[in-house]
Amino acid sequence: MAIRVTRRDALRSSLGAAASASLPRIEAPEHEWRGDVQAGNRPATAQHLAGEPLCLADYEALAAQKMSRAAWEYFNSGSADEVTMRWNGEALRRIRLKPRVLIDLSSIDTRVNLLGEEMPHPILLAPTSTHMLAHPEGEVATVRGAGAAGATMVVSTVSNRSVEDVAKAATRPVWFQLYVEDDRGKTRALIERVNHLSKIWELLA
Repeated sequence: MAIRVTRRDALRSSLGAAASASLPRIEAPEHEWRGDVQAGNRPATAQHLAGEPLCLADYEALAAQKMSRAAWEYFNSGSADEVTMRWNGEALRRIRLKPRVLIDLSSIDTRVNLLGEEMPHPILLAPTSTHMLAHPEGEVATVRGAGAAGATMVVSTVSNRSVEDVAKAATRPVWFQLYVEDDRGKTRALIERVNHLSKIWELLA
């Protein structure tokens, strides 16, 4: 029998369980929440998902199928009433790309230099927490994927895996996002750990 969990209940409980890699799987009838992962007005059908994912909405739908309900709600949510999250989605949908055909792309160069580091393209993974809710290796798996894609990972202060673990798995420099805590000694110690690792990340550049 499925356990019924509301979105607000899931958000309230998942934050406390975020550091755990073994959240219980909470199932919900598919038709109750499948609408959250529709691409515009096009529902993610079983036939569509049977093939390779084609767009962001497809990956979103696949993630919703594979993750526990509580973990999915944690990742698929925003702060407070989620007004800003909705605005962000609306702004993204307003972007229009103008196709240009028969254009010579042989000289296209997506490289960019940020803070003295040359990147193959200006793509960074924003700092997000508790990746072990989605993968048993957590941020270690994320940094491997980022390296394979030539993207720069920004490690969150509230990662499940330590900065040392992430550094060992990194194949290119990573950035670090800091939350300054009330305990300044704890914050200083974390900065010193990251500063020590920065020498390792510099060698990867």
